[in-house]
Amino acid sequence: MKQGFTLRLENLREGISRSEYLYRKLAAEIVDGVLSPSEHLDEVSIAKRFNVSRTPVREALQALISSGLAFRVRHSGVVVASLGRIELRDMFEVMADVEALCAGYAAERMTAKERYALDALHRDSAELVREGDPATYAQFNWRFHGDIYRGAHNAFLSESAHAIRRRLKPFRGAQFQLDQRMGASFEEHRKVVDAILRGDADGARAAMNAHVRVVGEASEQFAAEPQDEPETSPDPTNDGQQFAGPDETAPAEETDT
Repeated sequence: MKQGFTLRLENLREGISRSEYLYRKLAAEIVDGVLSPSEHLDEVSIAKRFNVSRTPVREALQALISSGLAFRVRHSGVVVASLGRIELRDMFEVMADVEALCAGYAAERMTAKERYALDALHRDSAELVREGDPATYAQFNWRFHGDIYRGAHNAFLSESAHAIRRRLKPFRGAQFQLDQRMGASFEEHRKVVDAILRGDADGARAAMNAHVRVVGEASEQFAAEPQDEPETSPDPTNDGQQFAGPDETAPAEETDT
């Protein structure tokens, strides 16, 4: 098993479920490279490691499958999946366009109250940048982007954005471990907020598209190298859609960009 830094997830708010904690912890280790592509995720070993029953472990593993970070191999159990640079780049390309749509609609449709709240949220995040805590900033970041999704006032678009974002969540959270990334993210957010406050839909779309593409470039540092791609094939009878993941019910707690 590779060695690498682990995202700081211990300081989560009280009330988080065991399955959600395990999901975030294992997802972080997959992104960090601590858990290698094609590595077997054994229920018993994980339960023993974290001193929990196998039920939350089973739920966490299913969440990993649903988010694309692991897959189930017939007769072999759950193994770590990998995302190559090309696949990751393709996904962020789509994410950039979807979030740009959200930002453009938000510039046109956000109420005065929603604009004020978004601006205040962004200003408050300056303190998080100064504190330099990647996990806390990532939680703020999930809320920031989520407010823009809602501000688009298009339920289907918001749902689509959340679905893609969950798929990329561990990579978007990991980028904040990189030097200067939190400060750069703050400035990129500022351009998006300024455009939305002006009601400049074209400007908001351009600023958000540029922001997400930068995030994608930063996240490529956590992509699997070609030689690390798993050799085994996923079980075609399991499409990973049985369990959407514990993050579904608590988006404000997400670790993301």
